[in-house]
Amino acid sequence: MIKINHALKVLLIVVTMVFLGQFLESYKLGSAFVSDYFEVATELLPLVLSFSIFAINWFAYGKSRDNHSLFLGVTFFVVGILDLFHMLSYPYMPDFITKNSLQKAEAFWIEARIISVFLLLISVYIYKDTFPNIINKPILYFSAISLAIISMMTMFLFPGYLPQMLNPDESISSTGIILLLITGLVFIWTIYLYTIKLQRTGQKSIICLIYGFILLLTSNSIYLYYDYSGHLLKAAGLYFVYLAMFKSSIEQPYGKLADTEHKLRDVAEKNYRNLFDNANDAIIITDLEDMITSWNRSAEKIFGWNTEEVIGKKLSQLIVPPHLVDGREQIKNNVLSGHGVTGFDAVLLRKDGSPIDVSMTISILQDSDQNIIGLSSIIRDITERKKAEEQIRSSLAEKEVLLREIHHRVKNNMQIISSLLSLQSEFSKDSTFIEMFKESRNRITSMALIHEKLYQSQNFTKIDINGYIKDLVNGLFQSYGISTSKIALNLQVEDVPIGIDSAIPCGLVINELVTNSMKYAFPGDKRGELKIILHSIGDNMIELVVSDDGVGIPKDMDLHNVKSLGLHLVTILSENQLQGEIHLNLDKGTEFRIKFRGVK
Repeated sequence: MIKINHALKVLLIVVTMVFLGQFLESYKLGSAFVSDYFEVATELLPLVLSFSIFAINWFAYGKSRDNHSLFLGVTFFVVGILDLFHMLSYPYMPDFITKNSLQKAEAFWIEARIISVFLLLISVYIYKDTFPNIINKPILYFSAISLAIISMMTMFLFPGYLPQMLNPDESISSTGIILLLITGLVFIWTIYLYTIKLQRTGQKSIICLIYGFILLLTSNSIYLYYDYSGHLLKAAGLYFVYLAMFKSSIEQPYGKLADTEHKLRDVAEKNYRNLFDNANDAIIITDLEDMITSWNRSAEKIFGWNTEEVIGKKLSQLIVPPHLVDGREQIKNNVLSGHGVTGFDAVLLRKDGSPIDVSMTISILQDSDQNIIGLSSIIRDITERKKAEEQIRSSLAEKEVLLREIHHRVKNNMQIISSLLSLQSEFSKDSTFIEMFKESRNRITSMALIHEKLYQSQNFTKIDINGYIKDLVNGLFQSYGISTSKIALNLQVEDVPIGIDSAIPCGLVINELVTNSMKYAFPGDKRGELKIILHSIGDNMIELVVSDDGVGIPKDMDLHNVKSLGLHLVTILSENQLQGEIHLNLDKGTEFRIKFRGVK
């Protein structure tokens, strides 16, 4: 039934065009001017349609990327050029390069028919993505122009070798009949292949293409007998080809694009709705009048209000405490002026009036024209976080009290030990033992000072290393009764990050090296300078330098094989406790350089 309907439609079009052509043929009986006018008019209409088919496929290719449509468009571009040469070669037209004649015009016509039927046959085997490296605009355009130029030059340079379509009496020749028969059979085969392609692909634009090819086949068959009817049938056929190209190059791609956009919009809307409804945080949308327009499930869970209860009501009247309403308005105005609010902690109200700690992020909502249409509030329940923070604060306070008490007790115990050593030294008459007691007491004092500094500090993770070293060295000066007028003290201590694990061995090292300088570097009335440098040298590394310009120590001394307890302690503390490197420089006096890592 469907095939019959298509056949009837084509038959109706053919009959209509033939009768209309016969009606126009009657004007040939009038003046030659009127006859030529109608001839040119019926020739121009197919030309316009041929070039329109080319134009629509050429300019739509960037969006459609349809190689089949592009190939057909270029095919009809070649046909249009040859048909233009055909029209320009009529006897009543000005001579087109060589002398015009009806034989010349019909030679261009048959050239166009032969080239077109074979190109259309090739087009059957070309699909949307066939030969992407060959079928493209530059190559096809160059090929079309080349083919048109070759056809024209063949006509002008070798006219005697071209088939004669007409006899001297202007009747169709036997050669012309054979050529029409061959091109007609090729055209019929092409139409048959396109019907198979239609069944295989279901592409509806091929129906219009088949209509057009049937009408073009009919036009080719009767043109040499009834030229007006032939031209009109050709125009009708090209019109259906144009419709097919419009559907495949514009209507279908843009229809698919519209469908895709619609599907993407639906998917995006569903995703947004799922995200909105299933978000762990409350999401509340309000308009510029603070009226609630959206209220998700988490908002229901956090505040206790159902969506139906809040839509259309003012947000500030439901969850904002009365004393914070003005602040809410200020925040709203700030957001509308372009200053977003992120991670703002506040206390809001539940439906039962109980307070709830929340963190809020407020941002503007804009329409497609970038006009502000409302506000989006993302609210997170931070009740558990606040409880945890309070527990941490309470725990830290308890630990600070405990640590302060520990440092205080350690310092006191060390002071007791130091006092016991002083008391014990008073009962000794041996100067060697008295010196040992003093050195031990100074070592204990260096450690006790750390705990005293921590006890006095507000931050147990950071030690006032500058104050610590200054107090430590001043204590040693007093212990040995040395005046700074004899040994000048040069302290260059940066505020470097040192933890208690490094501060205690660092203090002991300074204690030993300063003690060693005071005892041995400046004998008798010799004066000099004691320098202590502590600074950062990058990559979380710290350098301690203790030097003096005194008499120095033996140049062959091996720090890893010394009899002095003090220097042995310095080496052990530097390498084992501080996990650093120690270097001894004896060029000018004595200089110890110790490099170790800062806070780990």
